[in-house]
Amino acid sequence: MGDLNDKQGGLHMGGKTRRSKALLPIPTVQTAQALVRLYGRLKGELGKASAGEEVMIPVGDVKLHMSRIIGLMPLLGIDFDPEAVKTVKTRVQIGPLKWGNLRSGTLTVLRHRGDWMTYREIADALLARNRKAKALDVAQMSKFVQKVREALFFQMKAGAVERELEIGVGVSDQHQRFRLSQTLFRM
Repeated sequence: MGDLNDKQGGLHMGGKTRRSKALLPIPTVQTAQALVRLYGRLKGELGKASAGEEVMIPVGDVKLHMSRIIGLMPLLGIDFDPEAVKTVKTRVQIGPLKWGNLRSGTLTVLRHRGDWMTYREIADALLARNRKAKALDVAQMSKFVQKVREALFFQMKAGAVERELEIGVGVSDQHQRFRLSQTLFRM
């Protein structure tokens, strides 16, 4: 089975180190890794609750599950430090695209078009590209366009896209358009 410290980085990976042996004579490394990841997500639920955000699991259940994980670690032969586990806040997916497809999709749509596009044109092209054009009502489309705006903002900061106009706050009679960065993406 090998040394858990060699495989997972010892104290740097969730604060777990290998004791002499697991109490059961079965491979337990993957089980321990999965439980540490689950513990991090449960910590995220506690963090969301303390920040007043909506949680997916009631706080009482979260604490119960966390104590169960702490209790399982000695059985797996792991010295477990709950404080060292990174907190991960689980969020509900917003929008029709899979995780990670929004930013890469905007670049693909802009590359395919090769010209300036508005937020709504990019959103429509993303939906058409992913065959989800009829899946959104007006409210969902509004939220999706906002997600496209956010994605383009971060891509603009990274230098991947350029905006056409410097529109001030409160100016609503002009439409902002974007294209791929001419310095990063030469056509």
